[in-house]
Amino acid sequence: MCTQGRSWMTWLLGAALATSIAAQSVLAQRAPDDTTKTFFVKRDLVWSAVALAGTAGISVFDKRIAHWTQTPSIQGSSSRHRVVNDLTKVNETTLTGAAILSYGIGRLTHSSTLADVSLHVAESTILTSVISQAIRGPLGRERPSISPDDRYKFQFGKGFTNFNNRSFPSLHSAIGFAAATAVSAEIHERNPNASWWVSPVAYTVAVIPGLTRMYLNQHWASDVVAGAFVGGLIGNRVVHYAHTHNRSKLDRILLGSTIVPDGQGGVAIGKSIQW
Repeated sequence: MCTQGRSWMTWLLGAALATSIAAQSVLAQRAPDDTTKTFFVKRDLVWSAVALAGTAGISVFDKRIAHWTQTPSIQGSSSRHRVVNDLTKVNETTLTGAAILSYGIGRLTHSSTLADVSLHVAESTILTSVISQAIRGPLGRERPSISPDDRYKFQFGKGFTNFNNRSFPSLHSAIGFAAATAVSAEIHERNPNASWWVSPVAYTVAVIPGLTRMYLNQHWASDVVAGAFVGGLIGNRVVHYAHTHNRSKLDRILLGSTIVPDGQGGVAIGKSIQW
């Protein structure tokens, strides 16, 4: 069991690394005429097809991986379980809230870079959450904690009303990779030389929420990989579109205004005018 456990751990880390590399590839490769396209481009269809095929391939091993994550050697002590429970709280609410808070700090301190980056991270996580929920609702895939022996149990439409039918894709994984990709893409735009260390750190952190959900038996491995792709794609598109097109109305409203203390314990919002 120990040897098998190590082999599965190697497989999981390899899958996470492959996902990170795929997300980096999406970031690095750009079509010359991207600036004339809409938010999504034709190349995204190719990446989606590759991701769908990869997810289907991984799903073959879903049950074995799920059973392995629940073995006593992996579950460990109650203290390990508490740590994982704490880590799994890094979710869409936490990351989106942190991005919005950073945006506010950027506006208050007149740091246009912090405000700009934070806003695009928040846009990425919010859009990823909406798209992920739009997928989870109709598919209604059951979580491994509910159907441990049937990895292909879908109850179509039930994901809108039942928490236990919102397994695919993993929202934790999607949001983590959306934030990581948005940050990595912004660094790539502003200081490419820093990408060599920022991106590995960002994607390493992004892997953690998805793995915690597998440990807690809330998601299949294929849910986590699919979520990573959705988040990586959206995070990349949000930042790339923002830097290759005129500012959207939302960006003009939020980045074209000034937030200052009102002297009474609150803040006032005024319009910044460029002459």
